[in-house]
Amino acid sequence: MTKSNMRDKIEEVGIHFSKRRSNRDKLRFMNRLASRLKAAGRALQMIEAGDRHVQSHHLVCGDLKKSRIVFLAAYDTGSRMLNPGYRYTPLDSRRNLREEMKNIAGYSVMTLAAAAAAVLLTRALWGGTALMQALAAAVDAAVLLLVFRWMKKPDNKMNMNRNSGGTAVLYACAEDTPRGCFVFVDNGVMSNQGFYETAEHLENREVVVLDSIAGTGTLFLACREEQVKRAEEMASAFDCEIRVLPLGEEQYKNTPLEGFPNGYMLTAGEERDGTVYVRHARRPSDMDLNVERMEKIRDGILKLI
Repeated sequence: MTKSNMRDKIEEVGIHFSKRRSNRDKLRFMNRLASRLKAAGRALQMIEAGDRHVQSHHLVCGDLKKSRIVFLAAYDTGSRMLNPGYRYTPLDSRRNLREEMKNIAGYSVMTLAAAAAAVLLTRALWGGTALMQALAAAVDAAVLLLVFRWMKKPDNKMNMNRNSGGTAVLYACAEDTPRGCFVFVDNGVMSNQGFYETAEHLENREVVVLDSIAGTGTLFLACREEQVKRAEEMASAFDCEIRVLPLGEEQYKNTPLEGFPNGYMLTAGEERDGTVYVRHARRPSDMDLNVERMEKIRDGILKLI
């Protein structure tokens, strides 16, 4: 079997198509991904979900009905987190939601402050000379652009851990083999919406979510407590160290795996006080890469299918 060049896949996903938050950018990436997989002879299916406010487009490569195990990765990207000390917690969705709300509030406060400052400055300068009025107009225009940017919340263009790395590995696997089933999940980075939507189509199949696997740190395979033996069997297929991390029922429900009866998550990070943290996620510094381990993850997935 000829295997894809992992560095090429990382460059394609994480650099050339690094922004995948707007519908336009997602469509560009999906067109590229679908064309490459069709050229490799893969069967593709699009699952559409959502409502008029938020629409999701999940790309399925392979046969959902015949596959015993399905691998998933969120392919969309998120906005930039304002907090420089932000740490993503792949196994604590409630904490991630709180941090998301704080981030939205932070951008809102910045927007209101900029608008208020522009109004005060305009009032102070508008009654002066023509030069002062021109300066006030220029300031207003600059603030308007800034306010528009903050209202949209800037894209985080560097996103190897959230989640260009996982997407690149899934892409390589889907291109390398006609076996197995791979699902590229939309709206799975800033919320768990996409995982709930895809869960409706996967029934009781084994599901492995690839999340934050690009960088350094311990590699964990999280699962339900009663699935530890199966998780250990899976981990043995990988030529790299993986720590099986059993989750209690309440912990399991507080992850993107909640909708999957037989779900597993492969993620890398640092564990402190029972919580797994991922550094740099959703920040411009999200550039950590462990290409050799990503190749081993790809090879392990190919063994499992």
